[in-house]
Amino acid sequence: MKIIAHRGFWKNVKEKNSFIALERAVNGGFGFETDFRDCGGKILISHNPPKGDEITAEKVFKMYHEVGSNAPLALDIKADGLQDMMKELLDKYCISNYFMVDMSVCDTVVCVDKKLKIASRSSEFEPVLPFYENSEVVWIDYFDGRIDIIDEMKKYMADGKIPCVVSPDLHQLPYDAMWTKLKSEISGNYYLCTDYPDKAKDFFNL
Repeated sequence: MKIIAHRGFWKNVKEKNSFIALERAVNGGFGFETDFRDCGGKILISHNPPKGDEITAEKVFKMYHEVGSNAPLALDIKADGLQDMMKELLDKYCISNYFMVDMSVCDTVVCVDKKLKIASRSSEFEPVLPFYENSEVVWIDYFDGRIDIIDEMKKYMADGKIPCVVSPDLHQLPYDAMWTKLKSEISGNYYLCTDYPDKAKDFFNL
């Protein structure tokens, strides 16, 4: 399994989606999840609508390339119409181990057409995965515990997909029980997206 650091490997909440947190994740051997929006003709790292002074996607991708990392990147797309600029940057920095997630349906159609790598979303509110056949990764989220994460993972893994599990800590919920089940019941290739990559590394003996 591989660990994806949610909004980077941050040490305090102000560091979320910051360059230092993303660089710390890469230098620690982790992948990262981060958010992309556009402003002034550039793609910026920002969960909320950007002001224009946020770090650029290019700076982050350049750092990832120069470190020589091949850890998985979860590219959370928060605005429509970024496909051409994202593809240009991904190609420029030879980034191939990534998936794009959270696009609108119409935007996802364009991503598929441009042969960008996408993830399907699965949750209590998303029982149908319309882009499943086009996805290498399934992003498994949950909000009220109505789905069995282990069963979901096994189903997708049997189809040759890579499950990316949203750790409960992203929703401010206890994560120990899930991590214990993952460790005891799941083997094979999957990702865990967490706010605590260092703790996950120790827990899973990576």
